[in-house]
Amino acid sequence: MILGKRHENLILALCALSLTVLGMTMIYSATNVMAGSSDRYGFDPAYFFKRQVLFLAIGIAFAMGLSRLDHDFYRRRIGWILGAAFLLLLMVYIPGVSRTANGASRWINLRLFTFQPSEFAKFALLAFAAWAIDRNGAKPKQGYRAFLPMIAVMGMFVAVILKEPDFGMAVVIIASFLVVVFIAGFPWKLLAAFAAAGAGGAALLILAEPYRVARIQAFLDPISQARTAGYQVVQSLIAFSNGGLLGTGVGGGKQKLFYLPEIHTDYIFSVIGEELGFAGVTLVGACFLTMVWVGFRIARRARDPFGMYLAMGVSSVIGIQALMNMMVGLSMLPPKGMVLPFLSYGGSSLILHLAAIGVLMNISLKGADGIATADDRSRGRDRWARLSGDRPC
Repeated sequence: MILGKRHENLILALCALSLTVLGMTMIYSATNVMAGSSDRYGFDPAYFFKRQVLFLAIGIAFAMGLSRLDHDFYRRRIGWILGAAFLLLLMVYIPGVSRTANGASRWINLRLFTFQPSEFAKFALLAFAAWAIDRNGAKPKQGYRAFLPMIAVMGMFVAVILKEPDFGMAVVIIASFLVVVFIAGFPWKLLAAFAAAGAGGAALLILAEPYRVARIQAFLDPISQARTAGYQVVQSLIAFSNGGLLGTGVGGGKQKLFYLPEIHTDYIFSVIGEELGFAGVTLVGACFLTMVWVGFRIARRARDPFGMYLAMGVSSVIGIQALMNMMVGLSMLPPKGMVLPFLSYGGSSLILHLAAIGVLMNISLKGADGIATADDRSRGRDRWARLSGDRPC
């Protein structure tokens, strides 16, 4: 199937907007009773919906602006981007600036809304990985000399994120990084050693915190802990069970009525499963798969290696975070406190993911028109062909 730059960007835009509109519909369905309840918030029933519309408008503005900003801008300013991301992460530890919820300090309080720096940091880290691989030239198999500096920087960021704590985001960042460096051609033994070390570290982190151990136990046998650690898992499964093939219809779900916590953020996928059924779940999954597929097609014909690896990183992180959230909702992974891109309520996530779509669009446009030099385009395409074993588009 041959897709031009306009077709690729149209598909990306349609998928992102379709998911966002569906998410806003589900957010209103999930929160109109909760928001209007005097026992919970006492807000306007459409409070969360209206705020999400505002975040959508801001996100679209960012996407449109970044789609016109040459992606080489990030390569030339990667130090500033990385430094800003790290400083923002540190700000969540400043009293009076940070906002704490459910025992986690992941947000900066901006009065009108809160900002989650780790959402920005994950994209900054993947841009840094793309820059580092590009800077290493056509010899990624040099191994340790190129790999260890990337690991050092990523480890510093991940350590700060884990301190918040945000275990789920740390896993998303590491998994996306591994996808990019694997495709870049780094030795598989080096990657396997890193993955093994990461798995060992994750196991130690889980054992060090009783609540994480409880989550694992509840994941393995949620029914036995249906009123304690397994409560969210059981209520989510009930939502999917109620949905059946076609769902109960928008607004017809029951689990949103104070049964399932964090229904508009971490568990919005459960609302979709209950009210739109298996059909709705399948369509959401297909939309994410399409976005990742188009993103990798854009990477394949990027004009330069930096654009190629940046597109891979953006596509990977969207796909991996979406997959992990959906797997949590279906009790295929332990709960991690992670939002579903484009669908969950939250300004940081929606704005930054729409901005990321704008970056992908720019890479697509610059990879297909005559702005890049012949040498730039040849270098990027040759690299991809060498790594994929296929002929470039």
